[in-house]
Amino acid sequence: MKIYAVLLAAGMGCRTGFSIPKQLIKIKNKEIILHSLGIFLRSKINFDTIIIPVPPSSVFNFNWENFFKKNLLNGESKKLRIITGGKTRQQSVDNSIKYLESILPGSETENAVVFIHDSARLFVTDEELHLLLDKTACYDAAFLCSEVTETIKEINHETKTDIKISNPVRFKTLKRDNLISAKTPQVFKFKIIKRALEKAAAENFISTDDISLVENLGLTVSPVLSNNVNIKITSKADIEIAELLLNRLGRS
Repeated sequence: MKIYAVLLAAGMGCRTGFSIPKQLIKIKNKEIILHSLGIFLRSKINFDTIIIPVPPSSVFNFNWENFFKKNLLNGESKKLRIITGGKTRQQSVDNSIKYLESILPGSETENAVVFIHDSARLFVTDEELHLLLDKTACYDAAFLCSEVTETIKEINHETKTDIKISNPVRFKTLKRDNLISAKTPQVFKFKIIKRALEKAAAENFISTDDISLVENLGLTVSPVLSNNVNIKITSKADIEIAELLLNRLGRS
């Protein structure tokens, strides 16, 4: 069985307020993307190839190939394939799966497995990777998730701006016991995620995560509870939290 990873790095991370993509921001003297890439390079799973979709050069002109060669040791960069990402997460995933299909022999597509991960998540464990792989082997797709601990309220999209100016708004409170928060990695048999992307394209179905694409096929997937610190870096505050966590966990 061939096992691949897609490490999404095509976003610009505007909400962090920096002039560079957030995956190049340093935490403890190492770029965020190197922290997240290390999860897959150090894994006992031994990934065959790691595909990294990055921003188009017209958006952010940066020599990604040289960056990885300079910062990785012992020929680790030979496992990487740097491709151009899309304007959205879904487009970047689609580009990655199409690239993977172009390099996969036809005989290997049946049993190949693909991990899709946010480069802004640094705290996934190797144990979680193995759990996801086992569940995917049984159920075709699996993803990390966490229980929802806060009360979640649904609001009409058109009135969302009213929150910023404290105008009265009508809410709907969702039942917390029925909710989970989806995280990454999200893992699929290659044939399943390929089919899901093709159906989404045909229906113009847009989603903010990859498991939703498989849900759109009408298939069931396996949720795996994640560790408590599997945060996604989105804001400057998240960067500070991540540095504190890295210090506490003793990682450089």
